Amino acid sequence: MSFDTLAPHYHWMEWLFAGKELQRCRTAFLPMLHPPANALILGEGDGRFLLEYRRAFPYARATVVDSSAGMLQRTLKRLAQAGFAHSGITFVQADAREWQPPEATFDLIVTCFFLDCFREEELRSLIVKMARAATPNAQWLQADFQVTGPPLSRFRSWLTLRLLYAFFRKATGITASAITQPDPMLCREGFVCRQRSVSDWGRLYSDWWARPTEAASLSDKSPGIF
Repeated sequence: MSFDTLAPHYHWMEWLFAGKELQRCRTAFLPMLHPPANALILGEGDGRFLLEYRRAFPYARATVVDSSAGMLQRTLKRLAQAGFAHSGITFVQADAREWQPPEATFDLIVTCFFLDCFREEELRSLIVKMARAATPNAQWLQADFQVTGPPLSRFRSWLTLRLLYAFFRKATGITASAITQPDPMLCREGFVCRQRSVSDWGRLYSDWWARPTEAASLSDKSPGIF
């Protein structure tokens, strides 16, 4: 099995697991972004974030990197069904660990429910590489699971992740078996967390990160968030 095998079923599997919560996390900060010109979207899956990105920023470019041909096909189909052309969007079928992006090119990086697929050393290398691909004023959207909160919430999150990792390691061959928090790695690459939204009793979170030059300009518009 692989993500290609899961691609036709991914939507209903996600809905069964969490309803609309994961999509809310993906798009939580889209309306608040400084309009990007060129986004790098990693591990897009079946295209639900990209569709909303296209609706929000119809003239912005994007490069979508996913290792699964099946997921990329689903993404193209979703865009077409919604009446959107894919001009200005580059689709790359590649393992993000091996793909080499151009440096200082993207003013928005998007990693929604993607970084949890990698072991700590893989994640560290991946974030360094993608940070080099980001412009000096780049923003970064990150959404994922976490284990936090009071004991009952922590246990619920821990149990959920144990089950998810057991399934996805067997079904797709991902290397991670536990969450590695990317925050320290993003901070080392010069990003500042502008805002965090937590949902589903603390089990899910969405982050809006920005490099200081971008964070400063945004702060002028909305002071007091840092």
